[in-house]
Amino acid sequence: MAKQVLDLYELYQLVVSRGGLVEVINKKIWREITKGLNLPSSITSAAFTLRTQYMKYLYPYECEKEKLSSPDELQMAIDGNRREGRRSSYGQYPDLTGSPPPPSSMMTRNMFVNANNGLHSSPMSLVSRQMVNGHSSQGHSSGKS
Repeated sequence: MAKQVLDLYELYQLVVSRGGLVEVINKKIWREITKGLNLPSSITSAAFTLRTQYMKYLYPYECEKEKLSSPDELQMAIDGNRREGRRSSYGQYPDLTGSPPPPSSMMTRNMFVNANNGLHSSPMSLVSRQMVNGHSSQGHSSGKS
């Protein structure tokens, strides 16, 4: 994930121990997974990134070995999650269609701009700057790009 190696074995163990990918999606417990992988909670796209990587590299193996769910169940979980997300966002801001984002999202955006000395960056790219082998590497370059 953004210049940091994702431990697929650990990701698999964390997801399977919680009932598999479909259960993690339905129960919305990606935060537990990110904590288990020692990823900073400030990375807002971590859940999406982990889910897509898991689906790409690990879900077929989970289906074959663990038989915790089927691809059809996975699709229903993803669709249900999307519908629920849309419903709740409409309920929160019923008359704000086309309006600027709420201030909290602007604060998050500014945090990433400031963290990179004015340069825009994705939240996942901060992982490699914040943690390398469990140690802070802010301001240090590893020579890799």
